[in-house]
Amino acid sequence: MSPDQASAVILAALEGTSLSAEEQKCFERLPPAGFTLFRRNISPEFARVRRLCTNLQSLIPANSPPMILAIDQEGGRVARLKQPFPDGGPAMLLAEGRVDTDALLSIENHGYIVGSSLLGLGLNVNFAPCVDVLTNEGNVAIGDRCFGLTSESVTQRAFAYMHGLQAAGVLGCLKHFPGQGDAGADTHEHGTVINADMETLYARELVPFLALMNECPMVMVSHAVYPALDPDHPSSLSAKTMQGFLRDRLKYKGLIVTDDMNMKAIAQDRESWTAAVIASVAAGADLVLVCRELERYRWAVDALTREAQRSFSFHRRMNEALKRLTETRVRLRK
Repeated sequence: MSPDQASAVILAALEGTSLSAEEQKCFERLPPAGFTLFRRNISPEFARVRRLCTNLQSLIPANSPPMILAIDQEGGRVARLKQPFPDGGPAMLLAEGRVDTDALLSIENHGYIVGSSLLGLGLNVNFAPCVDVLTNEGNVAIGDRCFGLTSESVTQRAFAYMHGLQAAGVLGCLKHFPGQGDAGADTHEHGTVINADMETLYARELVPFLALMNECPMVMVSHAVYPALDPDHPSSLSAKTMQGFLRDRLKYKGLIVTDDMNMKAIAQDRESWTAAVIASVAAGADLVLVCRELERYRWAVDALTREAQRSFSFHRRMNEALKRLTETRVRLRK
């Protein structure tokens, strides 16, 4: 497997509001599956955002499927695009937290407006909805990003939002599998363990995923450890969780996406970090997020290339991921 094939299982990121000369050279030679845009990439003039998205799409040959151009535009505190971009506030407060017919229609309409606005800027994936169920109200990392305090309210409200978003032509992503609402720590800062037993996971955390995953092309996997599924690895590195549970038992057919591999729940020294990138893909991830540092992107490409050349089984797993990514990318709009 060549480096320019290995790079296509990575979702990369930029440091500024336009491609630097170094980034341009790197990504032309080693094109990623696409990019995630962050606040640092957003110009006050939205025309510049559109221009950036057009430039990013031009990094790939004309006959290739569109790149994934993704953003975390949940609303409220997790909204990379600020005013005048439409923002109805955090998911928890949309339609005042209600689940009646009028409320769900209002949420669906909001999702459609967000999707239409993202597509107008050239963005085709929103890493939303967050379908974690907020059972630990001290969980400030998730908090009001959840659509509710019960699995039933999250399912109904998140489905309405996702339906609107995808009706507008932007693909959604369910996160953070298998449910991070009970976490006691923020995986951006360090690892955490969620000690829900399997019965609780099925009755609570998994309800929204089970209800919505056949309607959504992507699931983002948490960096938290769930001993009921795998006591030894974070879900993002766990074959038991991604392949054994999500694929084999739950029969999920869509794209499995990691959370940002630069989060501190993952060891960040080069040797440990590249081993984690390899482990994640080997365990079943189809798309690995590297959301900062061009040098780490190069590390990841090099590590994946070497492992694919060394191991036939890993090469086969990479090809499986690439096939699933192509199937998803052909659905994208520019």
